[in-house]
Amino acid sequence: IRNYLQMIQRESFRCREITTKMLDFSRGSETPRESINVTGLVQEVISMVQHLSKYCEMRIRLSTEKPCYLEINGSEIKQVILNLVANGLESMESGGTLSIDVLDQADQIRIAFHDEGCGMAPAVLENLFEPFFTSKKVGRGTGLGLSISHRIISEHGGTIEARSDGPGRGSTFFVRLPRRAVHEAA
Repeated sequence: IRNYLQMIQRESFRCREITTKMLDFSRGSETPRESINVTGLVQEVISMVQHLSKYCEMRIRLSTEKPCYLEINGSEIKQVILNLVANGLESMESGGTLSIDVLDQADQIRIAFHDEGCGMAPAVLENLFEPFFTSKKVGRGTGLGLSISHRIISEHGGTIEARSDGPGRGSTFFVRLPRRAVHEAA
């Protein structure tokens, strides 16, 4: 019960922080970035989703527990991770595995999310990051998650891309983030 309460409290504060940042964004202020362990963010998301009953028959495999620090906005990157984990899990049947690989490179960190799910056709891949584009059934998605994730990663000076060998063959999302904060000119 204590773990659940702590998780609820952390996520409530994260939601408050996102709301505050959205208000700051509309006013034009810049969000601060700090050195954060990305592997720790991935572990927090995994811990959170493993308690959801709709994902209880699926496995999540994390390749490393080694800390990987980046200058980022932690709650924004956590939002991206949560979106990619949820999308991967939703695309799979019971018994499927979502593999998350965190690779610490010299000047960047690469996170790969590979699912054994439904895969994607080339037409879906072409439009994946467009606002309001969704291939989910009506009422199951807004088509904003990947668009928002793309914006967040771009604002951090990184890239996000998706690959799939086609329907029924799973998908892999690659997120690359620079080690140091990148400040865009207004």
